[in-house]
Amino acid sequence: MTTNPATASGELRGVFDQVFTAQDFALESGRILPELRIAYETYGRLAPGRRNAVLLTHGYTSNHHMVGRGGSTLAEGLWNSLVGPGKAVDTDRYFVVSSNMLGSSYGSTGPAHANPETGRPYGPDFPDISLVDIVTAQRALFQHLGISHLVAVIGPSYGGVQAFQWAVTFPGFMDGIVPVTAGIKSNGGAGLAALIAELEADPHWNNGRYYDNGGVLDTLPAFGSEP
Repeated sequence: MTTNPATASGELRGVFDQVFTAQDFALESGRILPELRIAYETYGRLAPGRRNAVLLTHGYTSNHHMVGRGGSTLAEGLWNSLVGPGKAVDTDRYFVVSSNMLGSSYGSTGPAHANPETGRPYGPDFPDISLVDIVTAQRALFQHLGISHLVAVIGPSYGGVQAFQWAVTFPGFMDGIVPVTAGIKSNGGAGLAALIAELEADPHWNNGRYYDNGGVLDTLPAFGSEP
């Protein structure tokens, strides 16, 4: 865990590289994840009444490092102009939680994590997860933090889709949602099929068990990042 304290110049106060874990997380499909891991970071301070929290959700191919510093994807740090002291999401007023979503490649439970039944990465054996599972895992994080109400759920692209799902699944949990460049309908089926086809064409695909066969690092960068 890395801490960046506030300074006299109004620098962002952040606590980075945190991980929440829970056991036996029930998925919408009825399957059980033996261990749930959610990577996250926070900015600002939680008020005594614990009602000043904001959830920041990330895009489909990016991650939760949306604020504070650049990094391994083009999307990291791109919300620095929006989140911080005196900015649109004012960290002098709000306690901002930026959560990595379930199934992501950036710290939360996903196909790269070890399947406890085999000791090897889940790969294609990772259970199907739904958007409901993603937001329910985020709510479990807030229950762990002792937060029972949010000011808002804010996110771009697929993060905005998560915000819509929050409003459907847990409508009383937040005052409002702020979906950015996101819609409630998607024509992503064709795009997903093309993505799968391109991945399967990689010589290291190995029927989805690419963790055992050198990975697909030469193919993945072609899909880029999104804000």
